[in-house]
Amino acid sequence: MQIQEDPRAKTTRELYRRYRDARSDWDTEARKDIDFFYGNHFSDNEVDELESRNQAAVPMDRVGPAVEKLKAMLTSSSPAFTVIPREDSDVKIAKMWRVILSYIWEISDGNAQLKEAIHDHSSSGLGYLYAYIDTESDFGKGEVKFTSINPFRIYVPSTSRDRYFKDADNIILSTILTDEQIVNMYPEIGPQQNPETGEMEDGLLKNISGYSDDEDYPSSQQSNQQKTRNPDESKDLEN
Repeated sequence: MQIQEDPRAKTTRELYRRYRDARSDWDTEARKDIDFFYGNHFSDNEVDELESRNQAAVPMDRVGPAVEKLKAMLTSSSPAFTVIPREDSDVKIAKMWRVILSYIWEISDGNAQLKEAIHDHSSSGLGYLYAYIDTESDFGKGEVKFTSINPFRIYVPSTSRDRYFKDADNIILSTILTDEQIVNMYPEIGPQQNPETGEMEDGLLKNISGYSDDEDYPSSQQSNQQKTRNPDESKDLEN
């Protein structure tokens, strides 16, 4: 069974690949910065060179403690939201929005999400907070929440010139899922029972090609002297 490709999916894939290729230099430099944060300051060749001179590849970590101190200072207390009314009739509405913003911060665990965004910004140069609707919250009524997003999952057009990407035509959020995750979200494309024979048959998912390109998070190019697991090493581990 041949599934016809949706033109919207084709356009999105082409945009994604173009944005990804345009930011390849940032990927490389940001990955080096993250390695430096974790104490992986030397490449394998540099480690071999130091060992040949009877010198140890000992990292001098000064970035990590500074970043942790910055995170602690900026999230020492929850923010106080201020909403200014435009006219006298907006006073009550402004107060309501102030309460709503504080409530959203509380149910989203805002301090923890902000710490993650600060950490990403300090180590890679970009940090994101992403607002979304949690349809399962409040007994199925839904809640507006926000969370931190790995900056390597965000793809912005190279034509954007604003530091906050306000002039971007569009922004792509990449999410890579396994077959099991997709079936849990969309059971109708998974294996289905044939009503005539009662046997299980392959669903539409078997006719969809998988993701074959490189993953969002680039691999480390540095030598791991700390013997710690970096995100590119731990992302494929199972509990």
